Amino acid sequence: MSIGQSEAVVSIVRQLRALGAKFDPEVLAATRHIYRPLLVLAPAALERHDVAYGDHPRHKLDVYHPAGDCRAIVVNVHGGGFVAGDKNADDVFNCNIGRWLAAHGYAAVLPNYRLAPGHGWPAGAEDVQSVLRWVQSHRADLAPSPRPIVLWGQSAGACHVASWLFDPVAADGRMSDVAAVMLLSGFYSATSPLASGPRAYFGDDASRYSQRSPITHVRHVDVPIWLGVAELDPAPIAEQTYALAGAMTAALARSPDFHFFRGHNHASTVQSLGSPHEDAGSEILRFLGTL
Repeated sequence: MSIGQSEAVVSIVRQLRALGAKFDPEVLAATRHIYRPLLVLAPAALERHDVAYGDHPRHKLDVYHPAGDCRAIVVNVHGGGFVAGDKNADDVFNCNIGRWLAAHGYAAVLPNYRLAPGHGWPAGAEDVQSVLRWVQSHRADLAPSPRPIVLWGQSAGACHVASWLFDPVAADGRMSDVAAVMLLSGFYSATSPLASGPRAYFGDDASRYSQRSPITHVRHVDVPIWLGVAELDPAPIAEQTYALAGAMTAALARSPDFHFFRGHNHASTVQSLGSPHEDAGSEILRFLGTL
């Protein structure tokens, strides 16, 4: 890292810490403002946008191909509090994730999924399943040689991925051909009272929250699982990752791969990808490199 980059990172972290350990639309906008001028967003070798994987208008995905063969196929499921979010909201975020992955030799698939309140539990996990079916049927187009599939969710997207992984009812009979799962700053346990976004997804009947929570269904699975949490995640979000890590440790009889992102907030881990703030990206690449 150059001196200029070091100074840039110090400035970034200072600005993130000034925003505090909270997350709301203002913090999201401020975080995007920090990273937007610093991102390197050179297009991938090949990009395909708004490819249909189902019948709903939200059943669209973007694909980012690296130059040449790829190391793995990474499916990234975005966040948005269950009621918002987009694979490419503004031609910067979250396409920075796809382009960053492609630049490092990975084929990236970034889907949208149905949102609450129009589509409550278990729509997110069902859509993850539909995306994976699409990836399986197009695997030869995504990677000329057989390559592993990695499923990665952030925030609400991590909830949907965890439901898909642990709860066969929510996933509608999931397929097992995934090499690894990554869960970053997710929502895994619905308990009353819920904020408006989670309530729109999990419903108003608190008696159903436990059965609809991914953490309730944690069980032994054979795929490597990586968990991440940000230092500046709001406490009610951060504690869910620690609780999931505890449940997984009991179920797996070993600790999951776990990383604490110092100096990051709820969105900066993914919004930093492609910027001089490289610690989150380095850790993600480390894990992907173990597959």
